[in-house]
Amino acid sequence: MRSRSMPIIRFVREGKDVECKQGENLREVALREGMELYGLKGKLGNCGGCGQCITCFVGIEGESKVGALSPRTEVEEIKLKRRPENWRLACQTIVMSSVIVVTRPQEALLNAKSRLEEARAQKLS
Repeated sequence: MRSRSMPIIRFVREGKDVECKQGENLREVALREGMELYGLKGKLGNCGGCGQCITCFVGIEGESKVGALSPRTEVEEIKLKRRPENWRLACQTIVMSSVIVVTRPQEALLNAKSRLEEARAQKLS
């Protein structure tokens, strides 16, 4: 049974909802829960969460409300300059309330449109 006060992270690619504490780091939650956060480059070498390698980016879909995540950091603004606006570095992102996440957004998501619509249609709480 889930607590109403704890945020839910809906990982679309993995088809899994994960409960976390408010203020937790998105990268840490994803790794703890066994999510495949990194593509090949990130598996071969990542910075361990310092925001330098930019291999832990995720797509944030339909952010449930303003302030669901911490604002982009200065590191993110620099490193994600030419990336889509909804991309974040998981290592720099703090979860404040429930949110929908696509891991490895640079890789094609099978049946992306229908999976995203379904993820948005289901209540997050």
